[in-house]
Amino acid sequence: MGKTFNFKGVTKTLIFAILSVGFGSSFLYGYNIGVINAPQTVVGMWIRSVTCGRMIGHSYSSYVCGVDAEVSAQNGTSGTSNRRGSRFENATETDLWCCELTDDDQQRLFRDNYKLNVMWTAVASVFCVGGLLGALASNYLVFRFGRKGTLLLNNLTGFGALGFLVFPRLAFSYEMLLIGRFLAGLNGGVTSAVAPLYMVEIPPTHIRGTLGGLHQFFIVLAILISQILGHPKVLGNDLYWPYLFGIGIIPIVFQLLTLPFCPESPKYLYLDKDKEAKAEKAMKRLRRKSVYDEEMEDLREKKETTDDQRLTMLALFKDPFLRRVAIMSMIVTSCSHVSGHGTVIYYSTAVFKSAGLTGGTAIWATIGMGALYALSTFVTAATVEKAGRKTLLLIGLGGMGILTILLTAFMVMFQKTHSSSGAVKEGGEGYEWTSYASMVAIFLHTIIYSIGPGTIPAFLVSEMFTQGPRAAVTSLALAVNWLSALIVVLLYPLVQAEIGGYTFLIFAGALAVYFGYVWLRVPETKGKTPEEVMEVLKEKFGFSGDQSR
Repeated sequence: MGKTFNFKGVTKTLIFAILSVGFGSSFLYGYNIGVINAPQTVVGMWIRSVTCGRMIGHSYSSYVCGVDAEVSAQNGTSGTSNRRGSRFENATETDLWCCELTDDDQQRLFRDNYKLNVMWTAVASVFCVGGLLGALASNYLVFRFGRKGTLLLNNLTGFGALGFLVFPRLAFSYEMLLIGRFLAGLNGGVTSAVAPLYMVEIPPTHIRGTLGGLHQFFIVLAILISQILGHPKVLGNDLYWPYLFGIGIIPIVFQLLTLPFCPESPKYLYLDKDKEAKAEKAMKRLRRKSVYDEEMEDLREKKETTDDQRLTMLALFKDPFLRRVAIMSMIVTSCSHVSGHGTVIYYSTAVFKSAGLTGGTAIWATIGMGALYALSTFVTAATVEKAGRKTLLLIGLGGMGILTILLTAFMVMFQKTHSSSGAVKEGGEGYEWTSYASMVAIFLHTIIYSIGPGTIPAFLVSEMFTQGPRAAVTSLALAVNWLSALIVVLLYPLVQAEIGGYTFLIFAGALAVYFGYVWLRVPETKGKTPEEVMEVLKEKFGFSGDQSR
């Protein structure tokens, strides 16, 4: 890698710490994002069987469509309205939940059953609610317990999530899935704020971007593995899907066995806690001798010459300059989900199906997308120090905008020439290629996303702030990111049901706005210290020394 990676200052302890946090925290976060995707239909069928059992009061498998229809009247249920073309269009609610489904019915499982679609949306979106709360709590946690201590404590929410996600089938309770996904989101919210913070603070400046980018690499690697394990021939079937969630125990145990032996962030110990001796001890473990002396001197100089006290979120917004930069950080961070790729992450199999791929092909397409995502994210992390953060972010936003428009065109063409079951309509011959064109567009969309919005914002925000406001801004920015994810995850299934493929035009418009904003407002942070970046921002926003901190 010659020009892209300089090994000066890299030690075994530094690499060990990055791997401990990357596999122990970032990997678990990514796994919890992706694990819900591939087994969507299998888990949806299980939720359907649980609901049926509660309605009819006897075995789901013993229900015969139409024979037990009188139960509907006894339970006060009535016919339900569904999409035209479904054999359940005028069915009773009991038939809707209890009738045996054909393979074609299972392909339309969530479209035919509105209530089930709402339940599944809740399972997917409650993860974002937990993430929002976790991100907000991280500002207090990282100051109270430190970066390392917070990540260790966060494993409690990881264990709690596993308890509710692994055993719902035994308890015959889909409500446990909701609780488990909320706790998994809480774990992910803390991780999304603290893991990149730790990864950015412990390496030398010249490799800060590369090692900071590994946070995103471990996330997408975990998403890929969750998609592979979620294949019906592995764990994504009606027999083994609870074990699919249980795989999360591996990164938790790994971190509990490794992170206690890693040093705390020297910057946190010295600049936040004023513990110079402990900071020196941590720095000695993380640096070679020549780099250690230089960086400790830099920390002492910062401590003596700057008044960079830790700020609360309220204090952050009272400062006019920091308020402007914090708002910019929140806008940049939100582009990760508002770009439209969030819908592909949470609903990729469903998106591929709506583009015309069959169930089996859609799952393999999801796995292929995950592989490209992991590979391109690794390449981005390896080259970010050479290409620059702002450049990569603009390439990502611009490329995604073009591909989103193409994806819209392909999906709309397919949906106009094919029925909901995938059959060709009259006059639709010759348009079968549109489903594969959509798949290619999504693959390219994933690659471009990993170059920009998928990787850069995770550590760009940390690089724009000095030690004092960094934790508060990171917490706020990640909270906005989780909020945007929640909005997208909640609204996408509903909007997509109404306007189909045209949904992605909304994301194309958002990408154009983000591109313009980044071009005009966001500075390049490559090779600059946070203090230097702050000076650039003061000049950009028109703040003189006596107007800002």
